[in-house]
Amino acid sequence: MSVRLMSAVWDLDLPPGEKLVLLALADQANDEGRQCWPAVSTIAHKSGQGERTVRRALSDLEAKGHLTRGHRDGASTQYHVHPGQSGTPAKLAPLPKTTETPAKLAPKTPITTKSSTKASPSSRARPAVAKVLHFRLPDDWKPSRFADGTVAREIIDRRGQEWARAALESFRAWAANADDKNGAGRKLNWQAAWVKWVIEQDKRDGRTNGMARTGQPGGGSSGNGLIDAIRESRANREAVPWDAGDPRGMQIVAGLG
Repeated sequence: MSVRLMSAVWDLDLPPGEKLVLLALADQANDEGRQCWPAVSTIAHKSGQGERTVRRALSDLEAKGHLTRGHRDGASTQYHVHPGQSGTPAKLAPLPKTTETPAKLAPKTPITTKSSTKASPSSRARPAVAKVLHFRLPDDWKPSRFADGTVAREIIDRRGQEWARAALESFRAWAANADDKNGAGRKLNWQAAWVKWVIEQDKRDGRTNGMARTGQPGGGSSGNGLIDAIRESRANREAVPWDAGDPRGMQIVAGLG
C-alpha cells in the first residue's frame, strides 16, 4: 500500500467511480506506483462496483493519464499508477553500452551565446494545460435539482414527479446505449445534457399528446406519451428479452432518444 499515491488520488477531481478504482490500485501499489497487478474482480470488490463499471473506469483513467496498463503473458494485467500526470510517463532510458570509452560517454559542453535583447513575454515557456476528457455516464450518477425559475424547473413542476422519473429512466437508457464513435455517449457535463433532455422530451411529449387528441397514432392510455412509452418498453422487456439486434427494441430506444 502506498499512502503517498492514495493522498495524491484524493486530491484529484474525478467522478466517484473512477476515484474508487484508482484508490483500489494505489492500495495495491508501492510508492513508485508499480508491483500492482490485481484482477478486475479484486478491484470490483475493493471499490464496491461491478466489473463492467470497473473496466470502463480503467479505460477512462488510462486515457486521462492517471495509470498505464501492461499485459503479462499468462498472468493478470500489470498497472503503473501515476495520478495527476498528463499522458503516459516516459520509459526508462537504456543503459549505455559498456564498450564505449569514458570520453564518448562524457557529455559535451554546450556553447552558449548571450543575446543582446531580452525574450518577450510571449516567447517564454507557458505551463502545459491538462486536457479534460469527456466520459460516459457513471452508473451511480444522480442529477442535481434544477434551480427555481429555470425552464427545466418549470417543466418538472408542471409535468410532475412520475413524468420526471420516466424522463430520467429514458435518459439513462439512451446514455447506456449511445455510440462512442460520434461522441454522443461521452459528455463533459452530464447535468447540462440532462437539462437539454428534459426540455426536448417536454416538446416531444407535447407533440405526441396533440396527435393523440386528434385521433392519430402516438398517444398512450394515460395521455402522457413519455410515461406510456416507458411502460410499453418495460412490458416488452418482460415479455420478450431484447437485444441490440431486435428491430422493435431499437425502435423503442430511438423513440425515447
